[in-house]
Amino acid sequence: MLLCPYLRKLSFIMYKVRDMMTSPVNTISLGASVSQAADFMKKNNLGGLPVVEDNKLVGIITSRDVRINHPNRIVADAMTKPVICCSPNSTTWDAAALMDEYKIERLPVVEQDKVVGIITEVQMVKHISRLYDPLTETFNSEYIYQVAFNLLELGHKISVILLDVDDFGEMNKRWGHVYGDKCLKKIASVLKSVTNSKNDFFCRYGGDEFVIVTLRNSEEAMVMAKEVLDKISKIKLEYDLSITVSAGISEFREKIHKTEGDYYDATQCLINEASLASTKAKRHKTRICFNIGA
Repeated sequence: MLLCPYLRKLSFIMYKVRDMMTSPVNTISLGASVSQAADFMKKNNLGGLPVVEDNKLVGIITSRDVRINHPNRIVADAMTKPVICCSPNSTTWDAAALMDEYKIERLPVVEQDKVVGIITEVQMVKHISRLYDPLTETFNSEYIYQVAFNLLELGHKISVILLDVDDFGEMNKRWGHVYGDKCLKKIASVLKSVTNSKNDFFCRYGGDEFVIVTLRNSEEAMVMAKEVLDKISKIKLEYDLSITVSAGISEFREKIHKTEGDYYDATQCLINEASLASTKAKRHKTRICFNIGA
């Protein structure tokens, strides 16, 4: 399945099925004919229909079931059972793993024995693509906000590193945007090589900025930031040019950043603090600056 390589990188983020599923769900009864199921699926552009009896899920009839069964057969005899399903509180990773294991393209979502939604592989791919930056083949700011929110919600302390390429606008003006794009790709490659997938999450935040959200404390984040900047400075470019980057670091502090569990606001605050610190580092040419907060 195409979606699994992406979702493996997102396994810690815990997007919930209820946030993506289609609801309410079109269903069909046991006594309906395969022909009726086929007509309804074609009319509504559906690849499958959950089969219910007394409001309970008892099977699913798919486009494949329709193709291999006579139109006059009843759904009860043509449907696939038992049904692989998931809960609305399941993570998208759990749902993807089920689809991958059983080689299916859709999952009914069941709560208290009732079908409350359905989720498809197409929906997952579209959802994940919204979090992806095709230029650098990394994730984007929406992804990093979701990461930080979930880490804080789970009680973890995080640090944020914001990297800002020095004189990037001038670089684009002088050498062209294609050259600038190459620089961004090389920076992303450095981040992939330095970060640890268990502790560090990064994205292209926007333009020439990258953000790392990490479970490392501020001292460890400082060490990692230095390693990133050192590796970036060694990148060899056309015209014998080099890249320099300024970094700002902020750290979650309970008394400062927690506002009645508003972790999205806390994440914004942390990224803003790191941004201000990177601006200070750029202005004073210190490479890295740590924002200690208020």
